[in-house]
Amino acid sequence: GFPDAGFRRFQETIARCSGALAFVQTQHQSAVSFLNRSANEGLKQRFLPKWCSGERLSGIAFSQLRKARAPLLSATPVERGWVLNGKMPWVTGYSIFQDCVVAAYTKDQRTWFGVVQLADSDSLVASPVMRLASMDVSQTVSINVRECFVPEEDVLYLKEGNWIHNNDMVNIALQSPFALGCAGAGIDVMRSVYESKRIEAIKEAADALERELSRCREEAYAAMEERDNSTRSLAARAWAIELAARCAHAAVVASSGQGNSVSHPAQRVYREALVFSVLAQTKPILEATLERVIQRERC
Repeated sequence: GFPDAGFRRFQETIARCSGALAFVQTQHQSAVSFLNRSANEGLKQRFLPKWCSGERLSGIAFSQLRKARAPLLSATPVERGWVLNGKMPWVTGYSIFQDCVVAAYTKDQRTWFGVVQLADSDSLVASPVMRLASMDVSQTVSINVRECFVPEEDVLYLKEGNWIHNNDMVNIALQSPFALGCAGAGIDVMRSVYESKRIEAIKEAADALERELSRCREEAYAAMEERDNSTRSLAARAWAIELAARCAHAAVVASSGQGNSVSHPAQRVYREALVFSVLAQTKPILEATLERVIQRERC
């Protein structure tokens, strides 16, 4: 029941405070949303109250659906349920989340969704936590899946056809708040640095970037309301990504040598901008982002 635009501003605000928190919490928010849309009332009664109270938390695992080659994770119907086999190459929140909403392909080319417990077992074997340039605290792993049985009562739904690609086209603009928040974080660092250095160029740059952020936000939120216009959505998403990178870079420059310290806020924001540059990336988003980067007017 929360207004969509209000929720997007919440996501932007979280990302402006902590990119890692924004990245982890959106996994849980997505899992709750997936389950809330299920017709499996029994499953909702068992999990939604706990997920919403925080008694249990849930991640998601469906990036494997974007692989163009043979499906990495398959779901096969058996008596009283389904069996999963394959690999989940990107699972965030291992040891943070207790549950996970998993998606897999069926033999008849449908997309299966179900809930599994996110813990090492004979059926689920996690890799060591990945070493990432940013957001190591997200506890991201890959998981090998072997004969993992999921009872029918833990299945959310079956989607016809290529769900992930249709969903990606609808959601192009919906990831923009994270990049917008990261851009704001870079500006915040610049303003903090200005308070100690009192170099007017830093303040002027922060003011100019803040004005651009306001314009970018206005366009991105408008694109979210016009999701059928993929051209507008891609342009807005690319702008937000490129702006986040420039704001983060400006924060490092303003911070001088200290901005190269791993513990400095400018460095954290800079590395978070890298993550938000590729978050939920598809080929059209990659192309739009690169086009935005190379077409900026140069002296």
